[in-house]
Amino acid sequence: MKTAALVSALVLSLVLASSDASAHSKSHRLRMIKPGRGCQIMVGPVPVPSGSELTECTYLKMPGKRDIAVNRVKIKVQGGSHHIHLYRPIDPTMNVTDGHEACNFALNFDVWQLVLASQNTLLNWKLPPGIAFHFRAGEQLVAQTHFVDNGLLATPEPGWAGFNLYSIPKRKVTSYAGAFFGQDRDVVVPAHSTATATTRCLFPKPVKLLALTGHYHFRGTHFTAGSWDGTSGNEIYSFTGYTEPTFTRYPPNAIPEVPGVQWTCTYDNPTDENFSFGPFTDRNEHCNMFAFYYPTEGDHEFLTCVQKEGEVTVTVRQ
Repeated sequence: MKTAALVSALVLSLVLASSDASAHSKSHRLRMIKPGRGCQIMVGPVPVPSGSELTECTYLKMPGKRDIAVNRVKIKVQGGSHHIHLYRPIDPTMNVTDGHEACNFALNFDVWQLVLASQNTLLNWKLPPGIAFHFRAGEQLVAQTHFVDNGLLATPEPGWAGFNLYSIPKRKVTSYAGAFFGQDRDVVVPAHSTATATTRCLFPKPVKLLALTGHYHFRGTHFTAGSWDGTSGNEIYSFTGYTEPTFTRYPPNAIPEVPGVQWTCTYDNPTDENFSFGPFTDRNEHCNMFAFYYPTEGDHEFLTCVQKEGEVTVTVRQ
């Protein structure tokens, strides 16, 4: 009888613990009001062990039964987010089983194309009239979430990311938007130094910039970006600090048309360590730029500029 009672008590304890964990998870779930027209994508929970960081890829399908044109984007994050990205495959027939896995390094740009990116707790962005992102019903997507619980960011509870995609009638679309991902893989920040890293690239044709934001790791102190025509350019973006980097949106009457872009990261490294390009905020550095532009060829486009071993490669994927 005593053994049976002990087993019953143990089972009850496990059930209660499981119920408490479930209730805890639900109580900390990210909450967002769904769009009246469009769709919502929710990613999480993403547990991050104390003192560490985790970049996770969550594979999912675009909700809904119809293609949509998205003129407003709301991305909300719960936790210490270093970046939140949404990608689609270059191959529109790709089909990956829903699920998630660790993916600490940048996705392969020959396989995945960036659609949306945010580094802020809340991004609420309405594009200019007539400009929209195109999403296909049921298409393969992957959300890459990078949550950190060390250094300058903290994720004491599991991380969450929510995407609200607000649609407009296709008849109102005058041009679709594309995404730009710029990456300097040569970045090096020596010990006990104030260092800079600069990348310059020319596009196959001029584009009109909708928005722009910079990206680096914990040693980064200042980010600037500007136009580039092969000889010179004008500054169009500047941010000082680390958390909540500015996501600059250009109003319809002041959209810069640029033949190319340049960006510079400034770092302060008082430690005895050298930091080079890599995915981890505590032991690597980045000098990336994300931008969004129009017009595109077709209903979506992805433009990359990668500097590696002193060479700059610009690629357009459609």
